[in-house]
Amino acid sequence: MVGSANKGGIFQSKTRYVILFLGSACIASIASNYTILGFTYICMSNVTVDENNATAMATRGQYDYTQKEKSFLHWSLAVGTLLAAWPFQWFYQKYGARDVFFIAGVISALSTSLMPLMASIDFKYFLAMRFLQGISFGADFAAIGLIVVHWASLKQHGFFISLLSSFSQISVMFTMPVSGLLCNSSWGWQSAYYVHGALCMFLFSLWWWYYRNDPVDHPKMTEVELEKIQRGKKEEELGQHEAVPVGAILRDPVVWSVWLSAFGELMMSQFIVLYGPTFIKEVLNFSVGKSAMMVAMPRFVHLCFKIISGHLSDKIKFLSEKTKMIIFNTISLMVSGFFFCVLGFIPKEQAFYSIVILFIIEATTGCICGGFYKCATLVARQHSHFVLSAIQFIKCLSLFIEPTLIFIFCRNNTLAEWRIVFLIHGGLLMGGNIIFCFFATDKPAKFTYTQADETDELKQEPEKQRLTDAPHE
Repeated sequence: MVGSANKGGIFQSKTRYVILFLGSACIASIASNYTILGFTYICMSNVTVDENNATAMATRGQYDYTQKEKSFLHWSLAVGTLLAAWPFQWFYQKYGARDVFFIAGVISALSTSLMPLMASIDFKYFLAMRFLQGISFGADFAAIGLIVVHWASLKQHGFFISLLSSFSQISVMFTMPVSGLLCNSSWGWQSAYYVHGALCMFLFSLWWWYYRNDPVDHPKMTEVELEKIQRGKKEEELGQHEAVPVGAILRDPVVWSVWLSAFGELMMSQFIVLYGPTFIKEVLNFSVGKSAMMVAMPRFVHLCFKIISGHLSDKIKFLSEKTKMIIFNTISLMVSGFFFCVLGFIPKEQAFYSIVILFIIEATTGCICGGFYKCATLVARQHSHFVLSAIQFIKCLSLFIEPTLIFIFCRNNTLAEWRIVFLIHGGLLMGGNIIFCFFATDKPAKFTYTQADETDELKQEPEKQRLTDAPHE
């Protein structure tokens, strides 16, 4: 039941912001749990087995995994995410995010806490825990869509998306320094997994206690805040269990332009998260501690630009939404794609300039929330969770492709080998932006209306205008 509009307190009419920050923390926690491995590799490799163990493992550390084994660890995460993304979308639609996302968090917390034990027993069990981490990660993107659709006002989509989609940056900013400190402490690399698992369990307990699937049902909701959230939304957007028109979504070229942009951006993001520490340490020759900081600091810059650009995307009024999305997307993908190509030609003796370019890439890609992410929620509206779940599927592809690229091209960790990978990423970023600029629009797609609505000429007008803004079917 909606509370009185006169209800006092510091959080009066601010429930949606508590949901936003709590949801962002939970999403980032799941991402942090799978990110730990990318950094602890360089700590685990220093561990050796008992000298009395006269097996083949005595020639190298028990956790000194080969590039092939590391690829399997990344692929197992991708398989788990790939298998779980679509089922989670269905569970969200049927049961809502409160219970479903909580279950995903519990899976992530338990599997992360058990990883050190499983790694010490057998590599296959370690892979199984990594697979479960992937299962839980499959819940992230659909959760973003549901929180934006049900808790953000139409005027705040950019801000909500900027924070909710910052899970990669938040996770790296937290995980890299914390894991670096714990790895170098007397507690060892295992403690990084225990700390992350415990924190994840705590955050998701708060989620289950505070979140409600519908703002109307929240005990702290006021009439004033509910009106702000629902203002300008169609009746279909306020429902919780409308069937997803999968076929219509898959035939929409605007949605495909969003997914292509997402592919380039997610490839770039996964590269920095999974292999940034390796590039900085092995190619640029930074120490373990500095490698962690050189990845975490640019991610902080990215987060700052993401929040600022999301706010500006909502507040700038002298440009149309379509123009703003094209500008933000171009800054994010075209500019960063160019500098990704440049990065491959900086000599490692001039590592300082490589770090500067990484900062530029992270700063410019921070503008992405005002680009294709915002386009996805404005076009798909109540079906945003499905479109963003597809982006989760794309992220699965990147988790397959990134280890494959590194395995194929970076066998000796030379700059010439990494240059090929940089050029591939730069090309994907720039190509995705060109296609997006051709199709971008802020008008709700035809599939967001029910069949009854399609007979109403007034409700068809946004789609007619949309057809003039972008080529469509």
